[in-house]
Amino acid sequence: MRRITVGNGVCMITEIRKESPAVPAIPRRRGFAILFLFLLVTGLFNVWLSGRCIRTGYRVSAALEEKRTLQKEQEVLRLEALALKSPARIHAIARNDLHMVSAELDRVIR
Repeated sequence: MRRITVGNGVCMITEIRKESPAVPAIPRRRGFAILFLFLLVTGLFNVWLSGRCIRTGYRVSAALEEKRTLQKEQEVLRLEALALKSPARIHAIARNDLHMVSAELDRVIR
């Protein structure tokens, strides 16, 4: 850079040398395109992730409903098994359907 004094202390620059930058600058349009592409990919990922979250919530809800249904069915089957094992029912079936009689004392083996 060269300065020339014109008069009254006013300086004039006659040549300017441009130094090349150490890191090449990214053109503005390319920078905006990269930023736009990044935001687009981030937005699409967010939408995909939200969809996965909602689908997982529906699956959990369906599994909990199935669990409740199976627990009710298990309780019904447990009560049915207890009713089938009741001594009064077994005695009635033995007497009426199988024509069994109670053992007499003289027929009991000791």
